Amino acid sequence: MTKKISQVLLVDDDKQSLRLLLDCMLDKPEEYQPMTALDATAAIKILQYTTPDLLITDWDMPHFNGIELIKYLRSHPTTKDVPAIIVTGINTTPENLQYAFDAGANDYIAKPLNKVELYARANAAIQMYRDMQTIQEQYRVIEDQKNRELSTKIIELNQNKRLIKRLCKELLDLTQQSEVNLKHEVRSIVRKTENDLSLDNAWDSFKVHFEKVHPHFFSILQKAFPNLSVVDMRHCAYIKIGLSNKEIAQILNISAQSVVKQHYRIKKKMELPSEQTLNEAILRVK
Repeated sequence: MTKKISQVLLVDDDKQSLRLLLDCMLDKPEEYQPMTALDATAAIKILQYTTPDLLITDWDMPHFNGIELIKYLRSHPTTKDVPAIIVTGINTTPENLQYAFDAGANDYIAKPLNKVELYARANAAIQMYRDMQTIQEQYRVIEDQKNRELSTKIIELNQNKRLIKRLCKELLDLTQQSEVNLKHEVRSIVRKTENDLSLDNAWDSFKVHFEKVHPHFFSILQKAFPNLSVVDMRHCAYIKIGLSNKEIAQILNISAQSVVKQHYRIKKKMELPSEQTLNEAILRVK
């Protein structure tokens, strides 16, 4: 099995130190594909168009040091999980290292560099990153499968609800031509059925299954956006499992245009930026 080549972003304002790091990476072209930056600003420009498998950065740099670069890395969705190793020859006290770890560093290397240590720490960080990506992908596959099951269930429940309503109507039509006693029995059945439908059992049943797959979804939404109504929360749940506006409209027995308007109101309540869609925001809720 061919080993995957890892992209490694190297950052150091000292050209000699950066050259040393680069040479170490170039010594193993079958394992590493290095990119270099002479300061954090240049590194950020690279991070805006590519996501490396590892960041190795010097701590002490002018204007924007390695710790601040790692904080930037952690603050952006596309790079927040990328492992970061801080390189330092001065800040080596336990307090310094704890500060680096608290900022988001995964490991550190003390200067002067030791190639064996560099490779060992780099490989360990990259392997941990790859393992985490594998787990996340497996979780996404399972979540997608569960969401498809939920979508199927709520659509089936809605179809059953429509069927029962149609049967109620047919029974009521039947009373127009039935005997008095039979009319009374039919109307009694219809009333009981309509009462069951009014309790919205379809939503209650769906919600039980939904919360097994997404146990904290409603509590997170309520805490972050307390002004969302029960109807808003229902729309958000349907979005979470990937239902289209048309499918939501059919379930709620409203027009697709009404769904669009409701989603616009929800977005306003959540005060989302104009460039972010409601679907994007809801899918990020874990």
